[in-house]
Amino acid sequence: MGEITVSDSAGNPLHTGSFVLYSATGTKGYVTEIISDEEGTWAFVDKTNLYYKTEVLTLIKKEEEKELVEKLFTREEVSEKLEKNKEAVPTEMSDVSVESGG
Repeated sequence: MGEITVSDSAGNPLHTGSFVLYSATGTKGYVTEIISDEEGTWAFVDKTNLYYKTEVLTLIKKEEEKELVEKLFTREEVSEKLEKNKEAVPTEMSDVSVESGG
């Protein structure tokens, strides 16, 4: 029995090993299995260990993993950033829009 021929949401052919995107959640992963049943055709995505209907997946190119680089900050830089964040957040609560029931 051969591999099932299926397409993604854009009509691109999907197969085992395809790198796909489930746009509803932004999940990306590899198709490791494709099955069909009375409800449709499903692709198993390794990232979530879930089956998705093939028509909700989109074939994409594998992105290169971004290398994480350690960045060092001085105490002054950290203090400055904390001060800016403190200024941006209101520190007092207001009861202007409070309504009582009854």
